[in-house]
Parts: sequence; structure tokens; C-alpha cells
Amino acid sequence: MSEVKVSVIVPVYNVKEYLPKCLDSIINQTLKEIEIICVNDGSTDGSDKVLEEYAKKDSRIKIVNRPNGGLSAARNTGMPYASGKYIGFVDSDDYIEPTMYEWMYGNAEWYKSQMVICAVHKIDDSTGIVFDDDPYYTLGYFPKDLNNRTFTHYDTKEFFQDFCVMAWNKLYLRSYLEEKNARFPDGYIFEDGPFFTDIFFDMERITIVRDFLYYYRVNRANSIVCKGDKNFTDIFYVVSKMLDNMRKTPYFDEIKMYFLRKKFKDMRYRYQVIKNKYKKMYYKKWREFWLGIDDETLQPELFKERYPYTYRNIKLVKDNSFNSYQREFLIEKIKHKIMEILYMNPKVYTFKYKKFHFCVKKRPKIFDWWYDKDRMYIAIYWLKIKFDFSFKYSELEDWEDSVK
Repeated sequence: MSEVKVSVIVPVYNVKEYLPKCLDSIINQTLKEIEIICVNDGSTDGSDKVLEEYAKKDSRIKIVNRPNGGLSAARNTGMPYASGKYIGFVDSDDYIEPTMYEWMYGNAEWYKSQMVICAVHKIDDSTGIVFDDDPYYTLGYFPKDLNNRTFTHYDTKEFFQDFCVMAWNKLYLRSYLEEKNARFPDGYIFEDGPFFTDIFFDMERITIVRDFLYYYRVNRANSIVCKGDKNFTDIFYVVSKMLDNMRKTPYFDEIKMYFLRKKFKDMRYRYQVIKNKYKKMYYKKWREFWLGIDDETLQPELFKERYPYTYRNIKLVKDNSFNSYQREFLIEKIKHKIMEILYMNPKVYTFKYKKFHFCVKKRPKIFDWWYDKDRMYIAIYWLKIKFDFSFKYSELEDWEDSVK
């Protein structure tokens, strides 16, 4: 085979159902000078047999077998086997466009890039529907002035925390990864954030390809992010590593509060969806994390002024035992469920005047609710009951972001 241009690393663990589509999409790339390094991470469902069948048909496929150690370990195992000028990653339940590596390789060579990023389609595993509704995956946060040129993290300071850090929609210069000794955090899930932030801030030449070249499968029942098991506690280690990596930037003080706000929402979402038997353990580590964030990093008074709702919820975690927080969380959840119904239910009329939002049910003689001057009013007319409570409309958006 001629000189390898791109080494594609595919970690494989119990994905027999999806693996053929994934491998077909890689071997049918229009860029032929590739090698496909498949790391069998101790599969027990016959995925190893699928790999062997494909390796017989295509000599570019290399199989590396290892005991099960997780996604990070599988990717790390595959990287030393790479001989291409560039490295790409494809998860074995996803698939890619035939032109993905030809276009990304061409872009990297033209601009001498250390990393190229492409747009991503999401595909719902339960319905097969492909949708592009999230700027996190679509490169929607990247302004047009970053097209057709190289840039660095300085150009993305205002939005880099909102774009996709996943490993698989990128092409990396192998020599750069080797120079950095870049590795995924072994034994942890949510591994992409630390890997990305470790290499991103030292890069001098980054480019984007706005074409949708990668298909990311979501809502897959057996995926890591859907299991809700005790590995969800890895988020605390991962966030700590990302925070440390971000300290490299001269603008750390400008971005740290937004980062902590975002990560609090991620943590609260994991708390909500983790299995009940792991909730207490998760909460203990969650509380320890926030107690460990010093005031110099958090800047409590400024954080409270900028993000009062998130600050109040951080305080709830820091100041409460598990049982006490469970009660507070349930009250908060009920409160926001009412607000969600209020603003999302099509059976009500919603309108806005200046900063005030109003909502009136179509049958107000029975039940009515409305919002005025940061208070929520509810009236049950046939019982002649009316009560109200304080609630800021802006908090609804904050809550919704955290439970998506």
C-alpha cells in the first residue's frame, strides 16, 4: 500500500449490530491511503468475528485485541499503531460520509493544520431520523470569518466552551499528538473534554470544514451516556482536569465562571438521570467537588451577581446533606414542572409585554395562572383559591438547559 495519509482508530466493544455499517463507511472512503486500526476492547457479542471477516476482505484493517478497559483505554491502545500523517477517530456505533477523510485531509494539507473540525449529523437510533438542531454539533457557533483560514483558541475565546469537543469529528496531526503525548484519561468516561482541552490551547493552526461528514448516533439504549451507572461520577475528575487545562489561557479569569456554570448544569443533569442506587454516592462526590472549589476560582460575590440562580443551587449542594438536598431538588423540580407546563403547553395563550410574560388558560373560569413582576399567580376559581410565589422567568431557561 502507498504511504498512509490518515490512520482511523475505531474502538470496538459489543457493537455487532452497528459495526458493519461503521466499517463499510470507512473502507469506502474516497481517500484510499488510509489504515483502519480496530481496537477490540474485550467484546463478548461476536464483534471480534465481524472484525476478522472485514480484515480478510480489506488489508488496510488492523485488529488490536485487548481486555476490556473502556473507550479511553481502547483509543490510547490504538494510537501507537498509527503510521499516517494524520489521525482520526470513529466510534463503532457511528458512521461517516464517503468523502470525510478526503476533504479533511485536503483541508489539513492546504492550511498545514494541526486539527481540522467538521460538522456532525445526529441520528436518532430509535427512529432513524437525522437532525441538525444543535449548534454544538453543526459548527453553528463558529463565525463566518473563521472560514478558509487558520485560527487559534484566541479566536474562539467567546464561544469555545459551546462547541463540540468530541474526538470523532476531527482530524489531528499525528506528530503534534505525539509531541504533546496526548492521551485520553484512562478508565474514565466523558473522556473527550480533558483530551481536547489538553491539546487545544497549544495549537497554532486550526481549521474547520463546514460540511456534515460524521453521523453521531444518539438514544442508543446500551451507550455509555444512557446507562446511568456509577461511572457517572467520573464527571468530577473530568471537569477538574478541564479546569486545570484552561488555566493555561491568559484569559482564564474571563471564562472560568461560565465554565463552572455550564458544568454545574451537566452535573445536575447526571444527578437527575443516574440510577437511584448510585444517587447518594454521586451526591457525596458532587458536594466534595464544590467544597473543593476555592473562592479565588469561584469568586462567589461576582458569580452570585452574574449567575444568581446557579449560585443558589451550588450553595444548596455545598450546604446540605443528601436527604436535605433530595427534598430541595424535588421542590425545585415540581416548581419548574409547573413553569414548563405554563410556557410550553399549547392549551394556553402566552404573550409578552416588555419584560413581563403572561399566560392565560383557554378556560379561565376553571383554572388560571399568570406571571407578573417576578411572581407566579395561580387561581382555582371554583374553589375560590388564589396563591402566588416568587419566580423569575429567566430561571426557567436556566433549569431547562440543565435537564436537556
